[in-house]
Amino acid sequence: MRSILTDKEWATRHIYDKSWVESYWRSRTHPHRTFLVERICKFSPIHSILEIGCASGPNLYRIAEKFPNAEVKGIDINPMAVQKGNEWLRQEGFSNVKLEVGRAQELTQFADKSFDVVFTDAVLIYISPDEIKQVVKEMLRIGHVLVLCEWYLFNRWLALLLNGYYCFRLKSEAFKFKSASHGFFVGHWVRDYRMLFKEFAPNKNICITKLPKEMWNDKGWQRWGAIIEVAEK
Repeated sequence: MRSILTDKEWATRHIYDKSWVESYWRSRTHPHRTFLVERICKFSPIHSILEIGCASGPNLYRIAEKFPNAEVKGIDINPMAVQKGNEWLRQEGFSNVKLEVGRAQELTQFADKSFDVVFTDAVLIYISPDEIKQVVKEMLRIGHVLVLCEWYLFNRWLALLLNGYYCFRLKSEAFKFKSASHGFFVGHWVRDYRMLFKEFAPNKNICITKLPKEMWNDKGWQRWGAIIEVAEK
């Protein structure tokens, strides 16, 4: 049974599995990264960009290739991922990329509209319903545009069914359904991001694109994977 990882578990994951940091780095050519970077490039010119939950930086490697003169930053809660990512990026000759330790729930160090683009890749699927609204509000505060590669609620009835199954198996009130915008737990959190963002951005400024099924050899991502783009009001 898949369980949800807490922030502490992510931050200390290298104690139990030292290979994951390097495996993330080796995944730089994964097809979904190409698709994600292409969606981000639509918002050119880009002078500053932040990835929340960057791990060792495989996405930022691709971003730095596309925008060698931009200020490129990433934050992640795992110190080993940040350390190794900075080392590998320097070895690749990228001087405009910097990774730092940080959490999605704590973005107060960044000023309003600090970045042209703020993006995530499989990060909000771990953020709890009680935290998600404040997290996306803060992301919109610091960025002009958000690009999210996350799980979107394409099938409400299936999500409700799976949510009940996981709630029963995990025997936890934390996974009980509250609202579509806050999320259904289906192994990870899947949400109606259009509903979630409705008070922060007009509907016409929210774009949802389903990831092609052949892009990811994972049933969850094939079923729920999406790019969510949100422009400021």
